[in-house]
Amino acid sequence: MRIIILSLIAASVFAPWSAAIAQDQQPQTSSGPTPMQLLHAEVGSTHIPVQAKPITYANPYANDNQAIVEGRKLFNGMNCVGCHAPQGGGGMGPPLSDAQWIYGDRPEQIYLTIMQGRPNGMPAFGSILPDDSIWKLVAYIKTLSLTPAQSGQSDQPKPSD
Repeated sequence: MRIIILSLIAASVFAPWSAAIAQDQQPQTSSGPTPMQLLHAEVGSTHIPVQAKPITYANPYANDNQAIVEGRKLFNGMNCVGCHAPQGGGGMGPPLSDAQWIYGDRPEQIYLTIMQGRPNGMPAFGSILPDDSIWKLVAYIKTLSLTPAQSGQSDQPKPSD
């Protein structure tokens, strides 16, 4: 009898955790990569020779002008400009407007850098910003390295009217 009661108590205690674990394994509502896919993304490519072309995940907001504008607002509002300069030219933090990226310049690599942080000063924003906001930041950051001819714009992204 005691075993049955203990089994029922244990089942009621662990049921919420198993439900939470099952939810974590469900795909996200956005069209971006799932957390499990991101865990397998390569971080940087400057130190170890790449043997095969890695899988690149698309940013769900890559060509969305409104999302890029929101990403710019986040870049300023979260004080990214304090380390990376207003146009991403670099300062205390590395430049974001060139082609030399320590931890990689692919969308999923930038996403992971923002989410997890990096040694030597890059804070982790994963517990502060939702996934969609991080992807919007990634969309904006990717525009910083484009010349006006590449981006089709003469200045920073403007909201769609």
